[in-house]
Amino acid sequence: MVERRLRGQLRETGNILKGFKGNARACLMMEPLWGIPYNLFITYTSVYMAALGCTEQEIGLIASVGLIFQMFFSLVGGHITDKLGRKRTSLLFAIISWSIPTLIWAMAQNFYYFLIAAIINSAVRVVHTSWTCLFVEDTPPGERVHVFTWMQIAGILSGFVAPMAGFFVARYQLVPAVRGLYFFAFFSMTFMFIFRNFMVHETEQGLVRMKESRNVNFFDSLKDYKRAASQLLTTPYTMIAFLLSVFVNIYTVVRTNFFAILLTKKLGFSQGSIALFPMIQSGIMLLVLLFVMPIIGRLSFKKPLLASFVSLIISNLLLVVSPDRSYIVLIISTIFMAFGTAISFPLVESILANAIGDKERAKTMSILHVMLFAITAPFGYIGGLLASVSEELPFVMMSLIFLVCIFLILVLDRLKDTTKHSENGLEQ
Repeated sequence: MVERRLRGQLRETGNILKGFKGNARACLMMEPLWGIPYNLFITYTSVYMAALGCTEQEIGLIASVGLIFQMFFSLVGGHITDKLGRKRTSLLFAIISWSIPTLIWAMAQNFYYFLIAAIINSAVRVVHTSWTCLFVEDTPPGERVHVFTWMQIAGILSGFVAPMAGFFVARYQLVPAVRGLYFFAFFSMTFMFIFRNFMVHETEQGLVRMKESRNVNFFDSLKDYKRAASQLLTTPYTMIAFLLSVFVNIYTVVRTNFFAILLTKKLGFSQGSIALFPMIQSGIMLLVLLFVMPIIGRLSFKKPLLASFVSLIISNLLLVVSPDRSYIVLIISTIFMAFGTAISFPLVESILANAIGDKERAKTMSILHVMLFAITAPFGYIGGLLASVSEELPFVMMSLIFLVCIFLILVLDRLKDTTKHSENGLEQ
């Protein structure tokens, strides 16, 4: 019986993937060329910075400065995307925001290298706007949760290479190994950006917006930003979906910058061993996305999101109470984290994507991300201050934030019954 159900679920999952066409398929195919190098270096980013002399406060400050600049690039990202087109913007700013910083990180010597690289890398917010438009605009709204799910699966599959980074660190020591990983990231990502550009086409909405924006300068376009902001602030459903996205982003900032530091400094794990846990995370997330998300995609978001944020609370609290070098506790925490992340990220992204109309998607997303990074920016530095007192305090903070998320989900579920935004998006 179980085997039959698994085969049926695999067939359904395969049919969903075969249904993807055009830009969605091209982006999915090319994602590993970005995801593999990213997953190789990201586990060691914060300990690499610490090895080159950065303190916890400086690591948090770099994160906050990067988020402030991401706020600026989010503001101009919609105008740039409409002016240059989704395809051209994605190529140009991907090279700026990833190819250049990976070279700087590879040659970094101190705090200032990382600060400059973070500022340049913040241009990724332009890419996020243009790439999301490129990715979803020609995809029917009902299929977008599956598109986001499969993009996450592509990233997770790339995560299985993370233990290789641990092997290199153990064999060649931390700093030389991570420098090599950044050089590899430069070549792999740059090739991916150029090759993907040949595979994708400009979206129909992108062609329309390029024509409409041809003679419009940035200051003239501020009227559109004002209208988009007004829609956001007066639409409770969209605002709550946005807040959920904010809290998920804060968690990403905290975990990226302070998880490895907690493991190595507080819990006593060796630098080479910490790459094991991203692989476990990837395996659990893959199972959830393959066998659970296709079912959840047809259901109301309430129960799945509640379960995901409860799992994330448990995961963070386990990190707080874990004894030194307890692989069992850390593996259990990783399982809960993987389950919560696999469900919450695509659901929150799809809820927000469906709450935004296609016509103003670029500028509305820009306003969203300006607000998102304005709220998120202080948390990098706050996390650094907390970690300087005790490495587990940033994860106590995240447990409290996820409690707020649970309340927001309950409110969002009630709003769903009184609005049409979850199905039709904002009225134009």
